[in-house]
Amino acid sequence: MANEMYDVAIIGASVAGNRVAGIVAKKGYRVLLIEEHKKIGFPSKCTGLVSYRIKELLPELDERVIQNEVNRAEFVFKDKKFELKSKSPMYVLDRVKLDKFLFDRAIAFGTEAKLGEKFIRVEKFTSSYKIFTSNGEYDAKILVGADGAFSQVAKIFNLYEEKEFFIGVQATVDGKFEKDKVELWFGDFAKDFFGWVVPINERYAKVGLATKGDVYSNFKKFLRKRVRKFVHPDTGGIIKFGLIKSSVAERVLLVGDAAMQMKPFSGGGIIYSLIASQLAALAILKALAKNDFSKEFFEENYEKEWKKKLAWPIRKGLLMRKLFYGLGEFSIGFWFSILPYFKFLLERLDVDFY
Repeated sequence: MANEMYDVAIIGASVAGNRVAGIVAKKGYRVLLIEEHKKIGFPSKCTGLVSYRIKELLPELDERVIQNEVNRAEFVFKDKKFELKSKSPMYVLDRVKLDKFLFDRAIAFGTEAKLGEKFIRVEKFTSSYKIFTSNGEYDAKILVGADGAFSQVAKIFNLYEEKEFFIGVQATVDGKFEKDKVELWFGDFAKDFFGWVVPINERYAKVGLATKGDVYSNFKKFLRKRVRKFVHPDTGGIIKFGLIKSSVAERVLLVGDAAMQMKPFSGGGIIYSLIASQLAALAILKALAKNDFSKEFFEENYEKEWKKKLAWPIRKGLLMRKLFYGLGEFSIGFWFSILPYFKFLLERLDVDFY
């Protein structure tokens, strides 16, 4: 018996995949969401610190997803430190609840989900793809790769790019924290990235670090210095960034971490994923309406559109990384000695696009 045909199959039920699923399913199309983990949001992959734009991009966001609001950031490098105040609030989200919120909405709009199924391969037919998972076979007109930094979909369609990547780990720690202040620690434990302290309240904070080196032992050292104890990580993820050459193929789109839609300097991906997933969903709806699934169509309606918004910020972020970390601790020290004099300018920058 032939499989039923889905309009869209999405690999990966995280922020980007869930958001695309929800928008497309809401318009009455058949959407299949395939996720290798059995539980949505687990394992948790990021800190969940986002700008005020979260409320513009997700006006329907359940307030219970927001854990805290911060408006100050302290930058620390050896014995140097300075503080910036944000003109707009930053929100600390419960990342597991965010994934679950977007997933539940997608299901409410009619998305079908297959949890605990690993995507394995695809076979191309004239007007669809046959998708093989660890548990079944499915037919879909469009395939969306929202399957992370080492995207299998990207690899299959030769869209994958080898880039340097960082490993991040984080633990929820009890201690003494300033509720409205994030801390960013440079050098020492994370010579090529940074450590962070993101408060949930005065007593609890998400304390983490990303680096290319031995992340676990550096994380231990950082925790001992900042909170005087070691706590096992409860969150981990891969930070991989750059401007992807192509995020589309015939009947295929990449979105979120699979398309490296992430801020190169801070490693934040939620806002860029939401911007791109809305554009991906619009392109999919157009393609289904016009019955045009060519690579050229998706280049024009998705690739061009998301790059119009995010290519320049990604390039700027890459340049900032080069300038900031280029000569190791020497260049970090240099920037820490001059940036405090430009606080008034830095406080006016848009955190999402710089």
